Amino acid sequence: MTLSTFSLSNFSTFDYVVLSINLLLFLFSRPIVQGFKRSDSKSVSSKLYALRAINIILFFLYIAALFIEGWSKQISLTGMTFLLAFIVSHLLHIFTIKKFGRSREIDGVDYHTETYQSEVFSLLITLVTIIASIVIIINIWGMNDWLKATSVLGVLAILVFSTKDVWIPDNISGLILLYNSDIESGAVVKIDDQNLLAIVVQTSLTRTTFRDLKTRHHIVLPNTLIRNSKIEILSKGPASGLMQFVHFNIAYGIPANKIENLLRNIWEKACEASSAINAEREPEISVVDTGDHAVNWRLGYKLKNLYQMLEVECIVKRIAYETAEEQNIELQTPLTHNIDLDKRSLSTINKT
Repeated sequence: MTLSTFSLSNFSTFDYVVLSINLLLFLFSRPIVQGFKRSDSKSVSSKLYALRAINIILFFLYIAALFIEGWSKQISLTGMTFLLAFIVSHLLHIFTIKKFGRSREIDGVDYHTETYQSEVFSLLITLVTIIASIVIIINIWGMNDWLKATSVLGVLAILVFSTKDVWIPDNISGLILLYNSDIESGAVVKIDDQNLLAIVVQTSLTRTTFRDLKTRHHIVLPNTLIRNSKIEILSKGPASGLMQFVHFNIAYGIPANKIENLLRNIWEKACEASSAINAEREPEISVVDTGDHAVNWRLGYKLKNLYQMLEVECIVKRIAYETAEEQNIELQTPLTHNIDLDKRSLSTINKT
């Protein structure tokens, strides 16, 4: 590594182009970062600082190559190639989502979701970007002979084959899920294997994002796990709504018509309290089980807004408690047998 004298004549047209691109990336780094994805202010600031820091490092490496003969110029050009490839591919991905994706409102929040077409185009963009970046980097480092001897496609095929078990299963599963459109964005699903009752937010090539109806948290699962699980698609029901049931244990000895009136009153008050219940469809009231201690009654209602499934269930149970108190009907399981304990048994229990 040797020093060389600096002169403006050392700059070629290519050098000016490279430095200009670096300067433009630095000046327009904020709109570039903001265009990546919908992020909060802290995330945008951190990405902005990182992009500008990379720009400055690559700029000084390229300038240093004019004074120091070595690998500074190649390192700078390689870094800029990766940076441009990432930015261009990311912007093209955003364009494909806006062009071929869908905009959907899920529980009051707008989401831009992928489709089968957008993910296929995104995959092609990624492959073309990787191949183009490898070809450019090989030319930067002057390894054209190596390019002719091995070919980029051969090296890429080796990389794909060696990592196929990592990314291919999830990508194929993602494409199948998007193509079938069974669990599209906004669908309400139930996955017993994962103890999950949630709204599908987004499906990509590798993973699917859910929003848990119980905790309101976002949950991310790999697509392979989803395809291998039993999924109940609750939102693929009739237009009248999804039938939901609430069970009550009521003691023997109460007339059936009195209990039916109780459950109907509960349903009427619940319809007034929540617009998510379809008040045009009559409730289903039936006996499910006649147990040893109580009779299990079931109240069924049609739910129009599945996003409020758990909230409506809580409303129905609260109204049931208040209405049962008014009519002096106990909803708890009654004690139907007596236990006689003699003094010896009581003394033994107390000692224990």
